[in-house]
Amino acid sequence: MEMALLGKQGQGGSELRDEWEFIRRYMEEGPDSVPRPRLSTRFPSPIQAFSAQFEGMGRFFRNSRWPFKVALLLVWPAFVIIGTSHWLSLMLCWRPRWPKIIREAGLPGKPVPPLTTLSDYPPDIQQRLLANADRWHLKPGKRPEQKPRKAKTAPE
Repeated sequence: MEMALLGKQGQGGSELRDEWEFIRRYMEEGPDSVPRPRLSTRFPSPIQAFSAQFEGMGRFFRNSRWPFKVALLLVWPAFVIIGTSHWLSLMLCWRPRWPKIIREAGLPGKPVPPLTTLSDYPPDIQQRLLANADRWHLKPGKRPEQKPRKAKTAPE
């Protein structure tokens, strides 16, 4: 599977749903139907670079014995070097920019981009798409029953 993600990293399902809803309303109802997005700085936050390394370490650090804590303290310079390198790489990345025809789509008096069809792709890509064609269609039938979640109870 190949994919490319654009935009900032989502911090949870609700944030991703909100962004999807924003895009949907913008595309269907136009730019006046959504609030203006907040502008973000072009300078990446160093918190993004360092949080990726330390987000899983807190639990291990709290629940470990002293030799492991000493070992973590000895390797923290490596984490600082990796985090700094990650931050530098974020600063060197190009920000994605949509093509002009897509940015202007839906504006009054601007052309609507043509729909993409299978014939727009090279033959090898057409074969790969057709090999997965059975996954494109909705399958008839009912949605499977969802199992009720078990409520977490406090230990007695």
